Amino acid sequence: MLNVGLKSAWKSLMVVVLALGLLGSCSGGGGDLAGGGVSGTGVYNGVITGFGSVFVNGVEFSTTGAAITANDTGVTEADLDVGMKVRVEASGTNALSIAFDPEVIGPVQSIDTVNDQIVVMGQTVLIQGTTIFKGVGSILDLAAGDTVVVSGFFDAAGNIRAVFIELKSLTSGEEVKGVVSAFDAVSRTFVINGLSVDYSGLTDPPQFQNGDFVEVKGTLSAGTLVASYIEVEDPVEAALPGNEMAVEGIVTTVSSLNDFEVNGLRVYTDDQTVYENGLQGDVAVNVQLEVEGTVIDDGVLLAEKVEFLSHEETEVGIEGAVEQVDLQNSAVSVFGIVISVNSSTIFNDESGQQVRDFSLDKIKLNDLIEVGGFIDDSGRVVAVKVERKDPSEPEYSLSGPVDAVSESAGSFYILGVQVNVSDQNVTFENENDTSITASEFFSTIDDTKDPGDIVEVGGLYQGGVFVADEVEIERIN
Repeated sequence: MLNVGLKSAWKSLMVVVLALGLLGSCSGGGGDLAGGGVSGTGVYNGVITGFGSVFVNGVEFSTTGAAITANDTGVTEADLDVGMKVRVEASGTNALSIAFDPEVIGPVQSIDTVNDQIVVMGQTVLIQGTTIFKGVGSILDLAAGDTVVVSGFFDAAGNIRAVFIELKSLTSGEEVKGVVSAFDAVSRTFVINGLSVDYSGLTDPPQFQNGDFVEVKGTLSAGTLVASYIEVEDPVEAALPGNEMAVEGIVTTVSSLNDFEVNGLRVYTDDQTVYENGLQGDVAVNVQLEVEGTVIDDGVLLAEKVEFLSHEETEVGIEGAVEQVDLQNSAVSVFGIVISVNSSTIFNDESGQQVRDFSLDKIKLNDLIEVGGFIDDSGRVVAVKVERKDPSEPEYSLSGPVDAVSESAGSFYILGVQVNVSDQNVTFENENDTSITASEFFSTIDDTKDPGDIVEVGGLYQGGVFVADEVEIERIN
C-alpha cells in the first residue's frame, strides 16, 4: 500500500449569505475576508480550514470575545486545529461561540490499511485523502490500543468519515456519538454500532429510544461503555428560523433533487440555488457538500448555494514539489497540473516551519505539498486539502483516473501526466493490495470509461514524465 462532500416564495426571506470568493493573496487559509458577505446572526457547521482568525465555511470569523470550547471545556483559539469540525454561532463575522465536539474519543480496536479504515470503540472510521492527522503522520503510524480523538461526518451507513484524527494520551474519559439500537429499558443498555453502552448507573437518564441520536460519555470497561452522561441531540442543530446557516457534511438521504438531508438536516433547493464544483444531478447519498442559505419556519435549510466537496469517481491525490503559485487565479501547480483552491480548501503546515496561518500566499516554489481533491464537472482539479510536508522526507505520488493506457509502451496518463511503468522492477497491486503482474494490471484497468479507473503511483517526476516504481489500483469505476 502506498503511503501516500423550494419554494421560491421563501426567497423574499433570504438575507445575503456567504459570498464564495477565490483565495486572495492576503487570505488566511482560504476564506473570504471579514465582511465578505455575511450579515446578521447565523450558525456555521464546518471544518476549520485555516487561521488568522478562524476560517469556517469560507468565512473569516473574528474570535475576540468568543466563547470557545473543546469537548465542553473552555479553551482558547490556540487550542483549535485545522481540520476540526466545529459549530460557530456568529453575529456577522464576529464569532459569539465556537464549539469543537468530536464524534468519538477512545482506543483503536483494529486497523485496516487495505481499506483505509480503523475501528474506535465499535465505530468504523473511514480515512480519506483529505483527513488531517495530529500526533501521527498517517494510518500506518497508528497501533491497536492507541487513544484517538476523531472528528468527522457520519455517512449513510453510520460510518464516520474522518476529517481530523489526533493521537492523545488518555487513561479514561471515553465518549461516542451515534444512533441508538438494541435499546433495553429493563437492563438499561443499548448499542451504538458495535459498542455496548450500560447506563444503569445514571440516576436520572434522559428519555430516549431506538433511532435517537445521542452523545454518551463514560468509562470503557471490558468492551462496554459505562455511561456517566447521556444527551439526546440532533446530528446537526438547525439555526433559528430566519437566520443564516451553513452546513458541511455528507448527504445521508435523497427524497428528490430538491429535497435531501445533510447529516440529518433537511435541505430544500429551488431554481435560484447556485451549484459549485458540480451539478444538481450530482447530489447523491454519501456525497460531501457544503450548503449555505437561510433556515425557514419548519427548520429546513433553504439553500442559496450548494458546493460539492467530493466526487469519489474522480478523486485525486498529488504529492510533489511546487512549480508555480498563481495568487491571481487561486491556483498552485505540481507536475504541471494546475490545482484550484477556494474558500473551502483546508490548508495545513506539517513541515518544520509549522506556520499556523498557512495559506496559498505562504507556499513557496519547490515546497513539498500533498493535495487531496477531485476533478469537478468542468475538468478542473479542485483541492479540498493542501498540506505542506517535511522536505527531508520527500515522497512523490500521483493518483486519479487513468487515460491513454498503452501496455506496449508501458505507460498511461493521470491528470494529463505521462506515467512510465516500463521498468521491470516496478511493483503492481490491485485494489485489495494484492501483488499482481504488469500484464494483470493492464488487463484490469479501463480507460474507455468516463472517468477511467483510479490508479495511484509512487516514484519520481523527471523531464515532464512520472517514472513510477510502485503502482496500485485504487478504485474500479
